[in-house]
Amino acid sequence: MKLQSLGCQTDLIFSRFEGEVTDLGSYLRIRTPENPSYWWGNFLLFEKPPKEGDFKHWTELFQKEIGLPPQTEHMVFAWDKSDESPVLEDFLTAGFRLERSVVMTAKSVHKPANHNPKVTMRTLETDEDFAELIELKLLVDQEFGFEGEDFRSFLKKKTDHNRKMINAGLGKWFGAYLDNKLVAHMGLFWHGELARYQNVGTHPDYRRQGIAGTLVHHVGVYGLETVGVDYLVMIADTDYFAKDIYASVGFEPTEYLEALELPPPDMRNA
Repeated sequence: MKLQSLGCQTDLIFSRFEGEVTDLGSYLRIRTPENPSYWWGNFLLFEKPPKEGDFKHWTELFQKEIGLPPQTEHMVFAWDKSDESPVLEDFLTAGFRLERSVVMTAKSVHKPANHNPKVTMRTLETDEDFAELIELKLLVDQEFGFEGEDFRSFLKKKTDHNRKMINAGLGKWFGAYLDNKLVAHMGLFWHGELARYQNVGTHPDYRRQGIAGTLVHHVGVYGLETVGVDYLVMIADTDYFAKDIYASVGFEPTEYLEALELPPPDMRNA
């Protein structure tokens, strides 16, 4: 199965490293056997969006290819970009939620209008660097309701995984510093001609100072000139402000993606 979407193609940078990607003709099976509860590590990616009658077929395929409760209690379906309109009624009636995102790409970048020359930018390298990163992520993500020791443990595992990818030569994590303090961060991971941005975040006390845009530009230059990729890719929620930061350095929306998620039973009314 040949994917058209640059968003889907760069998603698989992570899927292939942490799990298994199996081409089954009209769809890909993505599995992370050691973590069956990780939604976006265990899903099906189809060539086309769902059509009339696909609800039964797709859900049965998921149970066959990914797993059954109690080991796997979620379902996630994604599809490549397509001119065809999805038929969603049966999925939505069954409790699935539709997720929409915008894929933005750039072949070159320029400094944002509010470029901040006071910021020092470098890659994160040491245990101390990544410990500071986790604390910043905790601070940023608590605004979205993510907090507590369980979430700290999740961030630690995710950070350890990112460091494994970095050590394998697949990416870098970058920090923006003011007065030797980490105030913004983001990752960049690559494969072939494509590089994918990950998880931009800025300390709440340092926002509206052009720091995130300055970092996005710096990372883009690194990807294009140091790594030598042809395309920079990022994905954002259609209503999230991060897309405006990327647009400020030259990214443009090039495609829109949709996916269907059915959370585990204890999260379906959240």
